[in-house]
Amino acid sequence: MKIFIDSADVNEIKKYLSWGLCQGVTTNPTICLKCGVKGGLEGIKQRTIEIARLINPCPVSVEVASDKVEEVISQARECSKLAENVVIKITITDRQGNSLLPAVYQLAREGISINVTTMTTFNQAILAAIALRSGFEGAGQKPKYNFISIFAGRISEEQGVEQAFRVLKNFREWLDFHKFREIEIIVGSIRSPENVELWSRSGAHILTIPPEFIQKSLISARTKETVVQFINDAEKSINELEGKNQ
Repeated sequence: MKIFIDSADVNEIKKYLSWGLCQGVTTNPTICLKCGVKGGLEGIKQRTIEIARLINPCPVSVEVASDKVEEVISQARECSKLAENVVIKITITDRQGNSLLPAVYQLAREGISINVTTMTTFNQAILAAIALRSGFEGAGQKPKYNFISIFAGRISEEQGVEQAFRVLKNFREWLDFHKFREIEIIVGSIRSPENVELWSRSGAHILTIPPEFIQKSLISARTKETVVQFINDAEKSINELEGKNQ
């Protein structure tokens, strides 16, 4: 299992790279806004290039700003040129619930890396996977990355965490059974450290985690108490040893 950082904050990304915990990054315009990116679409593009260079060869997912098929395709083609490790996030449907799989299929045929996102059901996930594979099997150049993002947090809010777990587990089993080895599952919309614990056992290939939940996942009162005891005991022992040597 891999961890992607759900952020556009370069300093945060650098920190988790130095910890060995960043194997990719996911962003969107809302995240960019929260992270202080300015300059509209051009500012997002520049931040994307900066992140892509920083984490290369790991992937950075960026979101198109349209839900119209032709515009999605046009924007995706443009964004894919920003860096070789850029992955284009495309929602499974538009705002009216109409399929955006035509865009997914066409872009996969062109060898563009796609992250089909905002999925909350098993059926959505398998249809997206089939569209992706149908596209890249006919591509002259197979995409480097092929992701399906399941928004487990949103599933759990409506149907409970166990249902989110089942969707993830069942989809992973389906991918394995049908030998969809080129496609990886990303778990999105993580809401708590408890989500990290449960969904890391679901069979998903990747968890995309906001930085605050990585930090919270490290916190344990009992661990802190034990570390304090260890350090205090070590200092006391060293002082006693030094006293004997004098």
